[in-house]
Amino acid sequence: MASIKWKGKLALVTGGTGFIGSFLVERLLSLGAQVRVPVRSDNYRSLSPLREQIQWMEGDLRDPEYCKLLVTGVDHVFHLASCRRNVEFHHDRCSGVLTENVRMTLSLMEGLRDFPHVPVTFFSTANISPKTDILELTKQERLDGYVLGKALCEQMWYVGSREREFPLLIIRPLGVYGPRDTFTAESNVIPALMFKARRKAEMLSVWGTGDQERSFLYVEDLVDATLRLVEAGAEGVQYIHSTELVPVRTVAKTIRDLINPKLTIKYNPEKPRGTRSVPRLQLHTSLKDFPWTPLAEGLAKTADWWKNSMKRNSGAAMRDLERNRDAVAQS
Repeated sequence: MASIKWKGKLALVTGGTGFIGSFLVERLLSLGAQVRVPVRSDNYRSLSPLREQIQWMEGDLRDPEYCKLLVTGVDHVFHLASCRRNVEFHHDRCSGVLTENVRMTLSLMEGLRDFPHVPVTFFSTANISPKTDILELTKQERLDGYVLGKALCEQMWYVGSREREFPLLIIRPLGVYGPRDTFTAESNVIPALMFKARRKAEMLSVWGTGDQERSFLYVEDLVDATLRLVEAGAEGVQYIHSTELVPVRTVAKTIRDLINPKLTIKYNPEKPRGTRSVPRLQLHTSLKDFPWTPLAEGLAKTADWWKNSMKRNSGAAMRDLERNRDAVAQS
């Protein structure tokens, strides 16, 4: 990847403190870019060690006036910020999730009105298939506010791009996982299985037969592939996915061996299997020779990070408890 593309450029990364965004910020900085990140509090999370190298701007992405200041002088906008929880939340609060995501896009578009030619890379979702339109999404039995919101935002960015003639790249990543993800029982497949494997003493329960196949994308591969697409001048919708197809059974066994080798695995055929995610979506020519991280390697890196993160958090909690005890003893 040629660093000359980014050296001295100012990139805006919304959602820059999040799971994917933090890796993107780190990569852009390593390529010589200046990076601006919106924040709503002094919580820099994974970017804390780099906070002195980043332009932080406090404010609310739903505020068009703030967004006008945010985009001033930038050479590229990466929009990753979103209202996202888990599938049940997206179903139960469909209109609220949709509205929050649309409001952020509308505010950014308004902010860019005075800078009509700044390129935009919008991170969407692979849950929007190539032949799906918004009307089809609204006819589903259970509406998903996150997917609907992303689909609506895609359309708004398209209209803005045609009207103002700015380069637009829409990323639809498939099966992203890796360090800094959210590890709960309601998370995506990989972090949820890791969480359950650690919590369970005897058995790891997996929905479906385990034969269903999935494609998983290591987070740093997503970042590097996105930048490769930008540098290649790719526009429109671009799917990013690994070319490795893996049965869920293999994923579960690998995670069990990494987290809790004593567990037995129970498959539940009566539970929903989910849709079969086959990586036959066309990749841009610039990604044909991309060195995708093998799943086994990516899982090992993710598990190591998570274990170390829990140790750090446990150590910090103990230090806080000791400080509180000392304060009580001295009072």
